[in-house]
Amino acid sequence: MTRKTYRLDGLCCPNCAVQIDEKVKQVPGVRQASVDFPSTRLTLEYEGDGNALLETIAGIARSVDEDITVKAG
Repeated sequence: MTRKTYRLDGLCCPNCAVQIDEKVKQVPGVRQASVDFPSTRLTLEYEGDGNALLETIAGIARSVDEDITVKAG
């Protein structure tokens, strides 16, 4: 199991944070996910390919708000 934190640049409302949180938790391989709106961070615990997962999460973020980008750290 791997644990990583990502920045959600452009995350500007709590509602978007909740939507991303709920959708990421449904992604296969994700064991735990938490979006912290004040810090604009997503913390994940997952199994599998981290690069493929990052692409999936970036797509989820863009589907919620096209201005959100996902970056490591």
